[in-house]
Amino acid sequence: MSHILITGFTPFDGRKHNASWIAATQLCRSHNTKHILHSLRLPVLWGQPRKIIDTAVSRWQPRIVISLGEGKPGGFTLESQARNRRSERRDNLGHRPCAEVIKTGGTAIIESTAPLTSIAQSLLLEGLDIEVSKDAGAYLCEELLYGLEDLKTTNSHVELVVFAHLPPFATQLHYRGQSRQCDADLLQDFTTSLLRAVVQHLA
Repeated sequence: MSHILITGFTPFDGRKHNASWIAATQLCRSHNTKHILHSLRLPVLWGQPRKIIDTAVSRWQPRIVISLGEGKPGGFTLESQARNRRSERRDNLGHRPCAEVIKTGGTAIIESTAPLTSIAQSLLLEGLDIEVSKDAGAYLCEELLYGLEDLKTTNSHVELVVFAHLPPFATQLHYRGQSRQCDADLLQDFTTSLLRAVVQHLA
């Protein structure tokens, strides 16, 4: 039995819902595994997710952190690298980033330490289309992934961090051979498979 932290974001860009938070809460409610899952809602505010997740990691001591965000319509991606830079995009308070880089003096690019190819292959074998991406978006999702990989280097109990982008809530996509809407049921189905694929790689 392991503690696993699942994070999602608040809505942004005027949307009413964020698929990542719906997915996180659905998964924690209905995962049916021996593990203890904790959900954490992160604000779309520059500089804040790392502070909040540091507190959660200290409290729950998770072995795995799976972070979710809303990406482009039509599909799912696993993010394989995070760049040490922020875009000039405004956050939910209308603020631009206070600094161009995520971590002063940090490496320009952090590569994901997760076995993403193997995780993606497991999902593909379940009939789920997913891609491994090298562009996390230069917004709060990229900032979070950079922070997670940095956090992992200083928290020995954290063995695995994974970041996945989901389609925006209520958008259309091709899923398991059908045209579907990205709703709560679909998100629960996907994240249940993602959790299973990730847990297989626990030491």
